[in-house]
Amino acid sequence: MKRTLMLCMTLVMLFSVLFTGCARRSAADDGRLRILVVAKDLTDPYCQWLISMAEKRLREEYPDVFFRVVDQMNDPANSQPIVDQAILEGFDALLLQKVSGSQNTDAMFQDAARQGLYTVIMNNDVNDGVTSSSFAPEYAMGYMIGAEAAKNLPQNARVVVLMSTPALFSSEQRRMGYEDSLFKVRPDITILDTRNIESWRKEIAIQVMEDWCQRFPQIDGVISMNDGMVLGAIEAAKADRRDVQRMQFYGIDGLADGCLSIMEGEQTASILQDAVDMAYNGADIAVRIAKGELRTPIKYEITPLLITGDNIDTFIQLHRDTGVIR
Repeated sequence: MKRTLMLCMTLVMLFSVLFTGCARRSAADDGRLRILVVAKDLTDPYCQWLISMAEKRLREEYPDVFFRVVDQMNDPANSQPIVDQAILEGFDALLLQKVSGSQNTDAMFQDAARQGLYTVIMNNDVNDGVTSSSFAPEYAMGYMIGAEAAKNLPQNARVVVLMSTPALFSSEQRRMGYEDSLFKVRPDITILDTRNIESWRKEIAIQVMEDWCQRFPQIDGVISMNDGMVLGAIEAAKADRRDVQRMQFYGIDGLADGCLSIMEGEQTASILQDAVDMAYNGADIAVRIAKGELRTPIKYEITPLLITGDNIDTFIQLHRDTGVIR
């Protein structure tokens, strides 16, 4: 009895946090198209960038569309209750970032579509027959940054590798790209260690790099599956008085902080996973769905771009133009 009561109270608290203000249509949004924007984890830097750009697009280009942002808080158990509540509240479309590419959402979105709620996924490709997507090619991003590292790392370089949660689709695909363009091409390179970092967390990457600095007198490069983790590695290397201008640091995402680090000569290179392009197109598709113009799923794949010290001004300006860097 106590367990049942606690479960009910937990669910009530969850919905009160996620759907504050969504219990009924207000006079301000009555009769307007309604889109629910669902974040993966608003403590994650890339998620923050992606969702803020989706909000910007909807606010500036579609002022007559009502939208609300809710957060799955990096917990896939929150996905189904959010979708169910969106159906109950009469939302016209979902614009959603999955908790991970490995999360199986096919049945959930197929059932939602049968009830009239269609979804656009950002940051992952899906093939469930009903859901549209706006995404980046994960393997290609790993391959591109790996090719840049293969060109620049010194002969017989000693490197460490930062991956995300074990079996996470995006991390694994990026690692395969690195493998084919870097490690197979440069057999002289020694991988000193590879570590998985839960949920791409920068603070955990700092701790891992601190350990590596104690264990390995020579580290020539850090190969990371995203910018957040490699920025943590740079921070730890600087605290250990390593020469980060001599070392090489490779990441993926093109975050504003990563671009600033490249400009300062610390991070060596990144790949732009353009959250502006991804979110803008995701929002446009969601509006078409909400209007009833689109039921057959479509895919939009962004084009990744290499960021180095040679072209960094272009990407700093991109972040300035969208208000991320002020």
